[in-house]
This record gives sequence, C-alpha cells and structure tokens, in this order.
Amino acid sequence: MRWTIVLPLKGGPSAKSRLEAGPELARALAADTLTAVLACPVVSRTVVVTADPGTAAEAASAGADVVGESGPGDGLVAAVRDGVAAAGPGPVAVLLGDLPALRPEDLTDGLSAVHDTLRDRPAASMAAVPDAAGTGTVLLAARGAADLDPAFGPGSLVAHVRRGAVRVEIVLPRLRQDVDTPDDLRTALGLGVGRRTAGTLRANGTGTGGGPRAPGPRVPGLS
Repeated sequence: MRWTIVLPLKGGPSAKSRLEAGPELARALAADTLTAVLACPVVSRTVVVTADPGTAAEAASAGADVVGESGPGDGLVAAVRDGVAAAGPGPVAVLLGDLPALRPEDLTDGLSAVHDTLRDRPAASMAAVPDAAGTGTVLLAARGAADLDPAFGPGSLVAHVRRGAVRVEIVLPRLRQDVDTPDDLRTALGLGVGRRTAGTLRANGTGTGGGPRAPGPRVPGLS
C-alpha cells in the first residue's frame, strides 16, 4: 500500500516558541521530519502545508508538493484540512512536522500498523497513533481523505477517538517523540536526531546529547 502524507509545517519566527529557541531550530525539526518522509518507501506523495515562504521553498526543492494555507494564522487544524483537500485518492495520513528523530523505517512500520488496524476494524473511520505523552496524536490515518476528521491540539487523541478513530498502540519511540519543549528535545536527542537538527544545535553551541542518528539518504535542499 502506498500512502499520501500530509505534513503541516508552520515555519516563520513564531514556530516552536515553547522551545525557547530561534526559528532555525524549528526549521531544522521540520527538515529532518520531511527528509524521513520523503525517504519512506511506502509514501508515494508528500503534501506540505505552510504559509511560510522559506519553508515552502525548501520543501518544494526537496521534492514535496506544497500547498499554501488558505487562512494563514487559522491554526493547525485548518492547515491540515487544506492539505487533506489536496491529497487525492488513496490512503492518507497526517503526520506532525516536529519529529526530528524519525527514520523512514519508523514511518513504514507506523503506516503498516495503522493499515492493519483499519483492515481489522472496518467500522473505524480513522486510526490514531499517540504521541510519547499519550495524550496527543502524531499520526492520523484513514482509507481516504474523506474519512479524515482532524482535531489536532491539546488532548487530540481523545478527540480523534470520539470522532471515530481507533487508538493504535505501537512501540516506535522515534515516531512518537514530537518536540514542543526543551525536555522533549532532550529525549529526541537521546533517540538520535537528524543532520539538520544536530547541526543547528552544534552551530548554536547547544550540543547534541545523544548525537545525530546514523547517516541516511540525503535530500537536496534539506541535507
């Protein structure tokens, strides 16, 4: 099965403000996430949604299809809906854009798990993979775009289950570790982050803790 991935990327100076870091780090988190998605063998199309021109240019250079936000500033759910509307036929999944430790094989395994869940639960409209904290959603998948009913934000996992999603419990820490706070970043570093995040932290004198992950496929414009 081949998937379309919708990847909302905020970009700009206000991205990841809770990290207490500059926009370069937010851009790096997004770049490493996108690199892993584009290298995933079961992803046939990647739709990046952003209102930030710099993020859009990088994503397009790397090989993603870029969709502008129809209402910049309207929030994550509105951006996700813009991407889902452009997804086309076939299975679609929405992935958070702040997963710097993600590797292509993690996404492959995650998509395989949600596929099996949807196959075994025909009455379910969606499948949701929890974040590391167990309250948010890092991956929301459906058989088609029309079945996706996103509710991203605080407590999104419960909201997605209420809207018909099945919770998918999998042991894939690099997929589930999103980064919103300095503690999240330290955990991601322990898992091994991508080149862009590691390089940005080194350039800022922050250090990389667990160090960058082993080299993976290089993506022009993002590696």
